[in-house]
Amino acid sequence: MHPRPLSTPQLPVPGWLRVGVPCLLALLASGCVTVYQPLVSLQRPVVVDPQLANFEGQRMLIRCLPSDYLKPSDADQLCRNVRSLFTKQGAQVEVQVPRAGVSARSDEDVTKVDLIIDLKARLVHEENSALLWTLSGITFTLVPAITDFTFSQEVIIRDSTGFLLASDTLQGRFVRYCGAGLWAVNSLLDLFVRSDEEDLTGDAAKRDFSRDFHGQLSQLAFNARMRSMMMRGFEAPTQAPESPSSK
Repeated sequence: MHPRPLSTPQLPVPGWLRVGVPCLLALLASGCVTVYQPLVSLQRPVVVDPQLANFEGQRMLIRCLPSDYLKPSDADQLCRNVRSLFTKQGAQVEVQVPRAGVSARSDEDVTKVDLIIDLKARLVHEENSALLWTLSGITFTLVPAITDFTFSQEVIIRDSTGFLLASDTLQGRFVRYCGAGLWAVNSLLDLFVRSDEEDLTGDAAKRDFSRDFHGQLSQLAFNARMRSMMMRGFEAPTQAPESPSSK
């Protein structure tokens, strides 16, 4: 009876496999095309131009509410983005991301603003097939892996008294195709055939969504401002008198 070997000899790993696996992982990570589709309300035409001073002298409070879909860090980023949007249009903007254990703004501070905009996002649908990812890996991304999710953004705009001025729910869909062949074909089409507005690779989906979201949000805020002015009879808001200590 022959003695049992102390260790099982390891088979050498082919060189092509050592090189191919990292390349495959890199292609799966970078060779993706994201397609944005506007759904509810995001596809509507807008009249307001976000590049103009539509809210000169207006004071706004933007509140981005965290949820299961929107983490506090993402809510912070959303608020910064919206603050930049309205600041460029002439408004004085403050932001707030309500968190557990952190006190909200006082009623006195809230009465000093003209518009209060509450933003709350939620995930409507998500699809991420493990089978497609497996087929994509087996075929070296010839079969693209697909992830699909739909989200909604609830927008509620009130005045300083809490009166509802405008509200809407915006829905958008993002479909992400990951595959080297599909990405290469679309990159060539973007380079030689499509115009810049029709590009699918790079930041095209983010650019198109930002255009629609900023347009609809600006239009809602403008409509809310006009409704507030009509309720006041188009009178200018009364400025609080300065205290002697501030002079």
